[in-house]
Amino acid sequence: MATTDFGDGTVVELPGPARRPAGWVLEAHVPAPGRAPARVVVSSEAAPSAPHLWAVLMSAGPEHGDQVDLVAFSTGDHPDGTLLGRAGWESLGLDWSNQVGAVRWSVSTGVVGQVYVAPTHRRMRIASKLLLMAAGARVALGWASLRSDGRLTDLGDAWLGRAPDWWRSRVPERSAHLPPMTPVGRTAGIPLRNLVADAPRPPVTPAG
Repeated sequence: MATTDFGDGTVVELPGPARRPAGWVLEAHVPAPGRAPARVVVSSEAAPSAPHLWAVLMSAGPEHGDQVDLVAFSTGDHPDGTLLGRAGWESLGLDWSNQVGAVRWSVSTGVVGQVYVAPTHRRMRIASKLLLMAAGARVALGWASLRSDGRLTDLGDAWLGRAPDWWRSRVPERSAHLPPMTPVGRTAGIPLRNLVADAPRPPVTPAG
């Protein structure tokens, strides 16, 4: 819940019949304490227009230390918000090229190292929804709160500029300009608006 009623990352157990209070952002279905959620359902108000997503949570590999990947797919193989381990994903026979987006972060520090959305799926709030799914997983597992270290691509910086206040508060001023994550050779046929950040809007001058 994105309110000031509870501290960041507080797990709130609601008594009585299941209900979603006003201001809810995500709902994690945890099969047992300390285990990854089976589903993380994101409010449509938190990620409006975002498509159906389910994701795979797994280690990024020994060469990446304690970083983990949450890789999203938009097929009908699972209900929206479903989280699988790598073994569950492999049983489907899909290819990694079917992914629509991914986020990578450190379990111990919470620093998000990469946020990627496939070029043809940008401008659909996939990054917002996927980061909220990651937030639900990390709370359930007791991992560090997600944050940025200020190293951003132009698209990432533009996305954060439109993010809600409760998310922007986790991000320091931009400290480094990272190159685009989509190689030039893979941009053929992709709309320019999916590759280039919008120009900043000029300030509005009050009439007087």
